[in-house]
Amino acid sequence: MSHTMRTLLGDIPGITPSGYASFRRCARSFLLANLLRVPESDGRFSPDRGLLVHAMLKAIHDHGRCDDAEHVTQVLADHGVDDEVTRGMIDRHVVRCPRAAQRQKHEVELARFYRQPPLMFMAHARIDAIWVHDGMLDARDYKTGARHVDRVVDDPAARVQAFVLAPHLPRVGATRLRLRYEHLAPEIDDDPEPFEPDADDLAAIADELARAVEQLWASDGEFPGVGDALICGSCGYRSICPDSATPGEPLWPVLMLGQ
Repeated sequence: MSHTMRTLLGDIPGITPSGYASFRRCARSFLLANLLRVPESDGRFSPDRGLLVHAMLKAIHDHGRCDDAEHVTQVLADHGVDDEVTRGMIDRHVVRCPRAAQRQKHEVELARFYRQPPLMFMAHARIDAIWVHDGMLDARDYKTGARHVDRVVDDPAARVQAFVLAPHLPRVGATRLRLRYEHLAPEIDDDPEPFEPDADDLAAIADELARAVEQLWASDGEFPGVGDALICGSCGYRSICPDSATPGEPLWPVLMLGQ
């Protein structure tokens, strides 16, 4: 491994759901976003709506029930939120919420250390909501944008989430894990098929992530772009990537000074 790669990765590489999905999708995007931390050259979308809905769902569940219309209205009012879009997304959640769960937790930061010498890495994931019911650890990832997969298992990000969730099954008295993408945008009719990994699936995921880290360790520092118009068209670095199939002009903010 080159000195440059050791500097970028550190002694113990970190893996996140979004970072691993980026690595699987396009190595150049992973390099720019996750290793070099380069600001995106092309604006894609504002995360404000998603962050707002996530925050409101947490506040609603922390202090009451999501099916209590009066409580929901009060929480939204307390936060100065009064729009039909946000309320509509919360209403869509209500019909999916396992309100009879014995335990629940929202906006949970989890980490899992993998060590099988000489390989080590640390996986991190933020889980939007976790419920424990019927012997199941029911984890949710709220989505306020477009649907990109038909099955949660097909999203590399979900595999990292499952990896960090797995050790918590015995700690909460659960024997099964289910990871569900809960789409809240009104234009999305159905959620993707949930992922319910068994022990063999979880072992395979650990091996998969370990192989990915080995691939990074073995890299000579070359991270080619994927050169696919469909993928490049939604990439935040499409205007500065020499392998981009959808080149353009960078849209970085420009400081305008008065005369």
